Amino acid sequence: MPRIHVVDVPEFRPVVDSAKAREADGYRVIGPRKGYFTIEKAGEMSFNRKDMKLPPAIWYGIFTGGLNGEISSFGREVVTIIGTNQPL
Repeated sequence: MPRIHVVDVPEFRPVVDSAKAREADGYRVIGPRKGYFTIEKAGEMSFNRKDMKLPPAIWYGIFTGGLNGEISSFGREVVTIIGTNQPL
């Protein structure tokens, strides 16, 4: 199950809000805890920069808090994260 850890600062809040809005699609938001939110989803997870209205500088720092999984694609507008068979 892929997980991303998002720093609990206003600049990254659109990432958390986007995941919360898609809870019906299997996204789960945990936290904040120790300064981070954790977003997880069984299966592939994706985020769209324009939908979240993130400026490029924040977009390219989206994984500052860490990641459990693999980035299958990371473009100017969409990032897709998949699970890995590696233990946590």
